[in-house]
Amino acid sequence: MLEPEVIAREEIRNLLIEYVQCADGGRTERMLELFAPDALMEATGDPGCTGRDEIRAYFERAGRSIRKHMTSPSLRHHLSSINIDLRSPTEARTTAYFLAITDSGPDHWGRYRDTLRHDGTTWLIHHRLLQLEGRAPGGWLDRHEAARGTVDPS
Repeated sequence: MLEPEVIAREEIRNLLIEYVQCADGGRTERMLELFAPDALMEATGDPGCTGRDEIRAYFERAGRSIRKHMTSPSLRHHLSSINIDLRSPTEARTTAYFLAITDSGPDHWGRYRDTLRHDGTTWLIHHRLLQLEGRAPGGWLDRHEAARGTVDPS
């Protein structure tokens, strides 16, 4: 593997890790900087968000729900099996598994499927497909979805 490829992979890996740390730490502005200004984010069961303003609104709604439905608003995302497919020196596709943990234990899990591009200075997320694959019955996400009327609470 050539040195530029190793550097690109580490920069991408760091971006993915910084994203979850920003999300868990409530650092929304920095998290949004990791997306391209015209990025598209699609999450299972939700309409797509185009651009940083729509993505911000999505995460602000999630933050309000966390504060409403959790006694201790502590959420930690864990990434694993990060696969980086460098398509060119300026484009990559990634897949990473995520597991979200609350003070009650595992809450929800799935995959991030991203397309990233290097803008000459840094890598940015241009497209994120957040594939939710499961949730713990009675957990935060389950209560959030029930309150929205998108899942049967029984």
